[in-house]
Amino acid sequence: MSMSFQQLPPPTGLPYPGPAPKLPSTQLHDPLAVAVGNASLLGLGYFLIRRWIFGALGLLGTIILIALLVTQRQTGYEFGLIAWGLLQVVHGWFLAYRQPLRKADLTKRLIALGVTAGVLGGFAFERYDTQRIDNQAVAARDAGNCDGVRAAQAKYNVGHRLGNAPRTVRVEGDVSACDRLDTAESKLRIATSTADVNALDEQFGVLSDVLNQPGQTQTVGKVVDGFVSELPTSDPCRTIELAGWLRARKPSGTVLDRATTVVPKIEPAALLGCADASAAKALWPDALRTYQLLLTRYPQAEQAARAKAGVQKANYEILQAQIRQELERVRELVRSGEYCSSPAKFSPAPRIRAGVNRAMFEGSSEYPAKLPSQWKGTTADNTALIVCVGSKGTGPAVRTCRYTPIVGGGSATNVTFHNITVGVKVYELRTGSLIRTGTIQITGTVCPATISYMTFKGVGAPDPDQDVRPTTATIQDAFRALVVR
Repeated sequence: MSMSFQQLPPPTGLPYPGPAPKLPSTQLHDPLAVAVGNASLLGLGYFLIRRWIFGALGLLGTIILIALLVTQRQTGYEFGLIAWGLLQVVHGWFLAYRQPLRKADLTKRLIALGVTAGVLGGFAFERYDTQRIDNQAVAARDAGNCDGVRAAQAKYNVGHRLGNAPRTVRVEGDVSACDRLDTAESKLRIATSTADVNALDEQFGVLSDVLNQPGQTQTVGKVVDGFVSELPTSDPCRTIELAGWLRARKPSGTVLDRATTVVPKIEPAALLGCADASAAKALWPDALRTYQLLLTRYPQAEQAARAKAGVQKANYEILQAQIRQELERVRELVRSGEYCSSPAKFSPAPRIRAGVNRAMFEGSSEYPAKLPSQWKGTTADNTALIVCVGSKGTGPAVRTCRYTPIVGGGSATNVTFHNITVGVKVYELRTGSLIRTGTIQITGTVCPATISYMTFKGVGAPDPDQDVRPTTATIQDAFRALVVR
């Protein structure tokens, strides 16, 4: 008899005699989902496979790099952020791939793709928008519109710094340049109104510095044009100082040279106006110099005719002022008796000519009092000479006579009579030049019938050397050669 048997399942709760089979794992890994998730820079791939530490480290590294990028805004941090993301992508892929159970997970892939696309899309948009704003700033800068540059720069936010941090730095450089230009423009306006050429030199140095920065030609040119528009100033003399500084400035071959081109347009009128202002204040030497400068630099200018008339007027007034000064000086010297020690000229005085040349006599008046009135000048206008008369001296002996006392008796005495000498200096009043110096001799009568002398108690004798007795005629003869030619 044959029998068949059927294997029954082991009783519940009893140990299974063979090896226990492996149960399916509840955590499947999708390397692609992890890699895509980590590409978001948020550590998402790690979180999807519950690698919390790796996820936290990935997110922390991203936060640190973003903070450095936003604050420092250097290209190196951008590359660092990209490298950090690539490192997480590669690490996440291999970490998931090495797991024993792998299975494509559409849900995780969609989550990773969505988040990563959102993050990278945000970065891409912010980068695009940063470039768009930068283009606006460049266009405004190229148009010389600093307000437009500032308006563009004001549109930047943290997102733009994340998208393209170095580009936001470039625009800030343009804004900084505009700030310097605004300050320079303000100071140039003040320097123009006060003709402060030192300040002009300093601020043009600032403009030159800004001009060396890329793309600043139009912004600097606008400031230069504004400076030129302030010329000429309301004060022509200040305009001359400004024009002089511009004339002396060395050309640079840049937009700064626009300022120099205005000089021929403003200087002629400024020179004439300044000269006229000096003339109105009776500052004739200043007026003359300015009129002559106008004629020298711009002989064909429409102001040249008025400048020529101004030169004539200034020369006349300067001459008259000089004459007045000379007259006052001569009058004071003659009045104080100091002309002979400090001679001075009087240009309108008569020239020395043939005939009588009127003279003023200074010094001893004993003999000039005997001279004809037609020989004597009364004012500087009718006086040709100044004759300085010294004290009299004893000249050569003329004759010796013997005298005896009339009363009282006594011995006879010989008395010698001498011509009178007088030291003289003659100045030409017109030039103040000494034209003659020396002595003149005055003759006279000798050996009069009687002579007088002093005695003491009847004792005494006449002076044995005595002067001749001059007459009006002999005095005039002695002085004639000084005044009559």
